[in-house]
Amino acid sequence: METDNTAGRQLVEEPTVTVLIQQPVRPRKASRRGPVAALALAGGGALLVGTGAFSSWDATTSVSSGALTAGSGAATILDANGGTFTTGVSNLLPGDYFFRYVDVRNDGTQASTFTGAVSASGDLAGQLGVDVVTCSVPWATVAGASTCAGTTSPSIGSGTPTTATPVAVAHGTIATGAAAAQHVRYKFTFSNTAPTTMQGKTGTVTIAVNNTVVGGTDRTTG
Repeated sequence: METDNTAGRQLVEEPTVTVLIQQPVRPRKASRRGPVAALALAGGGALLVGTGAFSSWDATTSVSSGALTAGSGAATILDANGGTFTTGVSNLLPGDYFFRYVDVRNDGTQASTFTGAVSASGDLAGQLGVDVVTCSVPWATVAGASTCAGTTSPSIGSGTPTTATPVAVAHGTIATGAAAAQHVRYKFTFSNTAPTTMQGKTGTVTIAVNNTVVGGTDRTTG
């Protein structure tokens, strides 16, 4: 308090109040580069991870097939009906005939097509005719007669063979095994027009069979 002696009055100084007005502070905007930088950092980290070296694990297994076996074709001619094909015949006269019986057996590994041929050689070639038939059961000779107790086939081959021109025989399909053998009868006939120059002459006949095995079959199931 100050005293004004001149005026004889006391002067009282009033207190002063200082008022500070503070400007509002605006929040600072986040830098747009922050997320971008973060993403870039994250991407860079992924790139680092992606290009890193890692170990690899492999697993291997295998399986083998069962035994694989190639097939085969085979044929056998067996004497039948108590006779022997190689037995000779004497004293043939024009018009005489004789029979020969065989079983044709498929000794291959699958049913297949058989063909045959009859040829003749020697002086009697061209003088002996042949006719070939089959029976569904084995042939038998009853009371001196050639007999088929089953079904007789039509002729599967006939003609007059020579060495150069054999007679073809169509045996057809024969299954494998003895039970499926084909029962064949050959009838040979000395020509009834054979000239007298054939007297005392000789010759032979030969039969052959061929087993033709054809591939190209789907063997997936065995």
